[in-house]
Amino acid sequence: MSQNSWIDSKKHLVGPFVRLARPEIVEMLAMAGYDFGVLDLEHGGAVNMNDVYPLILAAENKGLKLLARIPGVNETYIKWLLDLGIGGLQIPHIKTKEDAQRAVEYSKFSPMGERGLCRFVRAAEFSNIPKEEYIGGANKKSILILQIEGVEGAKNIEEISSVEGIDIIFVGPYDLSQSMGLTGQIWHPDVANEVKRIIEICKKKNIATGVFTDTPEGIKHWSALGVKYLNYRIDTELFLSFAKNSKAEIQPFLG
Repeated sequence: MSQNSWIDSKKHLVGPFVRLARPEIVEMLAMAGYDFGVLDLEHGGAVNMNDVYPLILAAENKGLKLLARIPGVNETYIKWLLDLGIGGLQIPHIKTKEDAQRAVEYSKFSPMGERGLCRFVRAAEFSNIPKEEYIGGANKKSILILQIEGVEGAKNIEEISSVEGIDIIFVGPYDLSQSMGLTGQIWHPDVANEVKRIIEICKKKNIATGVFTDTPEGIKHWSALGVKYLNYRIDTELFLSFAKNSKAEIQPFLG
């Protein structure tokens, strides 16, 4: 069960993926009322490690929870981002209990894990925070989200969800649909029912769940099933959609 108060701060938490590495994007997401943004370091290559610091500063300035999706259970990414003070990590393609255990091991200090410890990093205010306070509070402060995206991870969900230290179990419906041989058919009954099964198992273990969706209907469907963490759309897609609609609005006046 999560020890993070942010997760319990609202009935539902909503935010997009961020691929435009600009502080202004992060600030505008906060102004728009989103609860969080997820820097996408897995797909597209638009956000790289050197971009992260000013994005974290922008998020903190506006009170937006900023997380990062990394390219897998990678200790270097995990250590670097947590030391920098990212609000949490979203780790994709978790397939086994061992994957989940490694994610916790790299992300949490002892006794929960064995995260590399340095008290002179930004997350500890460069040693301004007393070491006992920093070490004692770090495990609760950072959010650990594990992504289930394939049939192997779905099959092992009982074991994965039993690992202590996980805050949210997130289901990636697009990758899951591909793994099930139904590529892109995220609303196929077999895919939707498998997502629902994972949600129900996590509910029984008092673990919050998350899902990606890119439609209002998806938000309605998954929120009604008790999904707490709703990854909704992507900043690039949001801008493209708005740009298309704006152009269509003025087209009748252009002849």
